[in-house]
Amino acid sequence: MGDSLWFITLLQEKPLVGFAIGLVFLAFMFGSKNLVVYFYAKSKENKSKKK
Repeated sequence: MGDSLWFITLLQEKPLVGFAIGLVFLAFMFGSKNLVVYFYAKSKENKSKKK
């Protein structure tokens, strides 16, 4: 657990870094969810066209 202490001190000194990491994480989560939904809808559409 000692390795994570540098990260905590970094966040205490530069809160904007933590904010940026949070934003990137949120964007990644929403982006991946939307991609999954998009490809799922596309594959359903292709299956219905083949029938």
